[in-house]
Amino acid sequence: MPKGKSMDTVLSEAEQIARVWEDNPTFAMGDMTLAQFQAMIADLRAHRNNTEDLRTQLTAAVNDSNGKALAVATIVTRARSGFRAFFGPDSSQYEQAGGTRASERRRPARKSTPNT
Repeated sequence: MPKGKSMDTVLSEAEQIARVWEDNPTFAMGDMTLAQFQAMIADLRAHRNNTEDLRTQLTAAVNDSNGKALAVATIVTRARSGFRAFFGPDSSQYEQAGGTRASERRRPARKSTPNT
């Protein structure tokens, strides 16, 4: 893609050139014909539409994956809480499930106030 130009800008400018070229059939540009240029524009438009369709599918797939991950994370949290409730907050089962045993938690230290 040309630097600093959006896809819409490129297509708009290309269509403008094609319209002017159609009105002036004597215009020649080396070995490029109007039909070839119009085919390039159509190909670009088709690829852009395909890209947009794929983006839409990707967005749907990402949202679906995120929803499934949230559901699994919710079950993990519930299970860990269940291990804590069933075996106790200082049990090795709770630690094996990913929790921090109560005996291993750091006690909060008091903040000392500076003397002024």
